[in-house]
Amino acid sequence: MPTELRRREDVPQQDRWRVDALYADDAAWEADYAEAQHLPAEIAAYEGRLTESDGVLAEALRVWFDAIRHVEKVWVYAHLRSDEDLGNSKYQSMMERARSSYIQLSTAGSFIAPEILTIPDEIMDEWMAGEPLTPYRVWLEDLLRSKPHVLTPPEERLMSMAGEPLSSLQRVFSVLKNVDLAARLPRVPNEEGEEQQLTHGIFIKMLEARDRSVRKAAFDAYYAEFRGNRHTIATALDGSVKTHIFEARARRFPSALEAALFNDNVEVSVYDALISAVHDALPAFYRYMALRKRLLGVDKMHLYDVYVPVVPAIEVEYDYDEAVEMIHAALRPLGDEYMAAARDGMLGGWVDRYENVGKRSGAYSSGCYDSMPYILMNYTGTLDSVFTLAHELGHSMHSWYSNRSQPYHLADYRILVAEVASTTNESLLNDHLLSVTDDKAMRAYLIDRYLDSFRATLFRQTMFAEFEKIIHARAEEGQPLTVELLDGIYYDLVKLYFGDDVAFDEEDEPIAWEWSRIDHFFYNFYVYKYATGMSSAIAIARSILAGEEGALERYLRFLQSGSSKYPLDLLRDAGVDLTTPEPVGAALAEFERLVGELEQLMA
Repeated sequence: MPTELRRREDVPQQDRWRVDALYADDAAWEADYAEAQHLPAEIAAYEGRLTESDGVLAEALRVWFDAIRHVEKVWVYAHLRSDEDLGNSKYQSMMERARSSYIQLSTAGSFIAPEILTIPDEIMDEWMAGEPLTPYRVWLEDLLRSKPHVLTPPEERLMSMAGEPLSSLQRVFSVLKNVDLAARLPRVPNEEGEEQQLTHGIFIKMLEARDRSVRKAAFDAYYAEFRGNRHTIATALDGSVKTHIFEARARRFPSALEAALFNDNVEVSVYDALISAVHDALPAFYRYMALRKRLLGVDKMHLYDVYVPVVPAIEVEYDYDEAVEMIHAALRPLGDEYMAAARDGMLGGWVDRYENVGKRSGAYSSGCYDSMPYILMNYTGTLDSVFTLAHELGHSMHSWYSNRSQPYHLADYRILVAEVASTTNESLLNDHLLSVTDDKAMRAYLIDRYLDSFRATLFRQTMFAEFEKIIHARAEEGQPLTVELLDGIYYDLVKLYFGDDVAFDEEDEPIAWEWSRIDHFFYNFYVYKYATGMSSAIAIARSILAGEEGALERYLRFLQSGSSKYPLDLLRDAGVDLTTPEPVGAALAEFERLVGELEQLMA
């Protein structure tokens, strides 16, 4: 691994992703970008013609999907190059040009859905039975399901034009949080006794510090800054929630929640069942909090104590090739084809491995239908980095299977199932590492780490989902989302979820303001998908590891299915039925089992 931060031009080829497989060079991208400028006119030529015949409709859909596929490729190259060095203005400009092309194409094609929906049902039934529309039957059936909620073509164009201003409150929050407020965050003492600049990224790291005074100082300073801005943020959130309600009512949905769940064909009962199942499992979470309190050795546990690992980290460094071999071994239960493709990808140009000057932070999986999957990493050699690589590889392998098995318009899987493959990989890696160690300290560390992922994903995200449901319901009743209302709802939920082993005295009061820092509350019922994704992944991993007959074959078919079925149907085919309490309940039972094992290890 590199010991110094390199400039992009100094990064060796073997450490870079192979973006030149998309376009040989920028000149080739420019040529394809120029071709893309003709696409809006090509699709606009079909406006007013979709009702002529099934042949014309099929031809228009082919032109439309080919155009989107073209622009997607242009966009992916620009955004990958941009993320290699965010200070490179050339690639920033290329990315903005690609984004503009996509917006122009989307606007030109905004007539397609409403025009299709003007076709009388009896004619559409006859066309759907014919050969020309066979490739698009699944896509059309999904569109026709939305018929009661699609507006007239002029109204749809107006809604499309309104999209950017209606989303402006989300951008206001982002700028306030990440620019204005970030610039005012103070310096706080770190574990070395030095003053360190507090940032959004460092905040959680400081809550993981072994020194309790460092955790408390960071907690108090961070939330004090949000406290002073939460009237503005409450106003923005109130407007954002009202936007969700406006869009739902404009499209004739009974509620914003039902509107948000509609595209995935998910009933509100599934959302409610998640919250109910987690409520039922809160005694197990309270048991975990009690264990944390004992292991931390504190008389009163506060909310600045819930992030710090209760088992000291194992100081082991894994170079990138070692990480590849660890993940490769962990994925053995998924079969030879999966293992071979995953290993080839990790070593053969899918991954941009290390940090360099100007490179985007974090990690993600990207790519398009006409490319290999691409994984952005900032690999550091820690066990967390190994798990991050396994996680992003899960996304990439999902795309690899789906793109090889589905036509373009059905290859992109929906967000509700997007975290299943990635979290399945993490579960398999954790199980593998536990199976190959007899070291008590390592075993305790792995279990503690896994339990914390339950806290962060299954419990915390469900608490967020419940908060979203409550505030939307209050707004639909006509209540303004004031600071006092939001603080009260959020604080009551935190007390419910964390239980009596947290003191909840004056030192914990700042957690009432935490809602004001959560970006996802502007995203319209998004976070529940993290919790259902983790539950589904654990159920799938358990069935494969148990050698359950057909489990692996069902999972591989799931990876190949893209969006050829609705998410709940795909998961049901994979052996996970989210319309029942079993998957979430099984995941929570696994959590309780692991709490018991950690109690024994740390006795």
